Amino acid sequence: MKATSMIFYAQLRTEPADSNLKAQCGFTLIELMISMTLGLMLLLVISTVFVSSRQSFREQEDNARIQESGRFALEIIGRSLKQAGHVEVPFDDFKVAFEGTAISGTNGGAGVADTLTVQHEGAVGDQNCEGTGVTVAGSIIQNFFNLDAVNAELQCQGVNSPPPGVPAAPAGAPIGNVLLENVEDLQIVYGIDNDADQSVDRYVAVPADWNQVLTARVCVQIRSDKTNIVPAETNYLDCNNTPIANAADRRLRRTFTATFNLRNRINFLP
Repeated sequence: MKATSMIFYAQLRTEPADSNLKAQCGFTLIELMISMTLGLMLLLVISTVFVSSRQSFREQEDNARIQESGRFALEIIGRSLKQAGHVEVPFDDFKVAFEGTAISGTNGGAGVADTLTVQHEGAVGDQNCEGTGVTVAGSIIQNFFNLDAVNAELQCQGVNSPPPGVPAAPAGAPIGNVLLENVEDLQIVYGIDNDADQSVDRYVAVPADWNQVLTARVCVQIRSDKTNIVPAETNYLDCNNTPIANAADRRLRRTFTATFNLRNRINFLP
């Protein structure tokens, strides 16, 4: 009877060990393969979302920089156009007419950037587009805007000519200091007044008489600094509003246009 009790006690002692052994059994091969597959699928989804978000961020970042560059280009050119033909009238002189050439330019033709030359009189301390200040009152400031197509840079040559001289015509392009990078095109058309009613009658690429110019419509084309931003099949509009297939570099491209009045050619006379 005692031996039987000991055997029964031994059986009771071994049963918990067997149940623990069963609880510690691992995954089957099929369960492991399913888990790995689900993990890889989840990793693929996360990677796809990350790459897409990264691409969108790059495009938005470059688009913001392009917007800033476009505004800056139009601001610097527009400021000079608004000053075109300005006359500094001293207290001891009755000069009212501008002695220089307020505005002139060249038409680059198809696929070639235009140039723009603007002149106005400056007071002491006024600066040209290269930052050179006027030291003699009444000096004529000349700003010559042009494009370096090879390096995609908007440039400007500034010349201050003390009176009674007038700056010489620019020698050619590209010359001057770099104002802005990643500029691919500069196009300008001019609003002319044929009947002297101080209202623009039409826009032309090269006026027959520069004294008839009342406004200038400026267009600049800016590209992103980084490549591979947009899909290869993306089109953009150039300064002529013509759809153009994107280049192989897949840069983001935008055009910016603004029209500026030559304020010193508009008065209240009929």
